[in-house]
Amino acid sequence: MHRQSQCRAADVKRLSWILTLPLLIVAVAFSVANRESITLDLWPLEMSISVPLFAALLLSLLSGLLIGGLAAWLSAGRSRRRAREARRRAERLERELAQARRDLERASAAPAAGSGGADLPAARGEAGERGKLSATGT
Repeated sequence: MHRQSQCRAADVKRLSWILTLPLLIVAVAFSVANRESITLDLWPLEMSISVPLFAALLLSLLSGLLIGGLAAWLSAGRSRRRAREARRRAERLERELAQARRDLERASAAPAAGSGGADLPAARGEAGERGKLSATGT
């Protein structure tokens, strides 16, 4: 099981590089081809700055990516909260199951080592019923 998760992690890392390297090459080629300067007017302010065209375009692309990522992260908040609650509940139920199994093992081991199960209420009840039946002759 652990080996399988390592293989998946390696596959994801490989896919990440396969996608990232071509994008980096395209970004570098775009930057080299678009080095001329443009003037950006910062309208409410009486300022303007001169930046290379590739910088303006790549920064606007990056800011859009960050804003979109933030919007996606915020919209998935409810799902992440439900997943955390489900994980906590599953962990709690697993602990309860493990405790119940330990209790069952102790209960099944005690009669075998002790008095043959006469300590259990059901066993006492059956023995009592058998005693009554044999005393009445039926």
